[in-house]
Amino acid sequence: MSRISLLIALLLVCLTASAQESTTEWFLNANVNAYIPGGKSAKSVFPVLGYNRNTSPKLLLGGVGAGAFLWRPVSEDLHLKVYGTISKLSYWDDPVIITNGVGAYSGTLQNWSSDYVLGIGGIIHYNLANRLLVGAGLGTQTFLISLSRMPEMYGYGNPAEPSIAINRYYKRILPVVPFEIAYKMEKMLINLRYDLGLLNCLKGELGKNKSEKFGVITLEVGFKLK
Repeated sequence: MSRISLLIALLLVCLTASAQESTTEWFLNANVNAYIPGGKSAKSVFPVLGYNRNTSPKLLLGGVGAGAFLWRPVSEDLHLKVYGTISKLSYWDDPVIITNGVGAYSGTLQNWSSDYVLGIGGIIHYNLANRLLVGAGLGTQTFLISLSRMPEMYGYGNPAEPSIAINRYYKRILPVVPFEIAYKMEKMLINLRYDLGLLNCLKGELGKNKSEKFGVITLEVGFKLK
């Protein structure tokens, strides 16, 4: 894993160094995203923005993020994009069956989690027509921290306050293959990207018994810096 990440990082450094010319354009961007659990995961998609009267808080804010990227023509039809983003990825966690003190079924609990990740990558885009481009490349997603919001629960008749738990079952760095479709304007670039995870993102004993592939759909809007 570390060798793959190092190779990708070295490649991005070389690509960035080669882009330090007058033709390079720099952008700041914001994104909304949706985590798409793969493999045999029982997790489900969390709304980017939604309302649920049965949760606390009732207003649900899902995946958002921000970042920057450079854009440079390589040839008449090819363009290089090197990007870095910090994003919050949210999802409904695996459902858990709740039982009472005598083992009888009391319901199913499904709380939600948010992963804070640093994404870096390089993509080569091909100009399809006019301002429309498609591309693919290589990248990594580094998990900074993963948090689960634990709801208010009742044990043996005593209420427990809602709390935040840290998830420690993800691998720190994951290689991904980004696929992207983009629309380029003079001072703005809009793109839709899907980051496909190549490996099981779970580690340790959990990773030996369960598989989950990393997958995220991201809609970004970039604004050109002067």
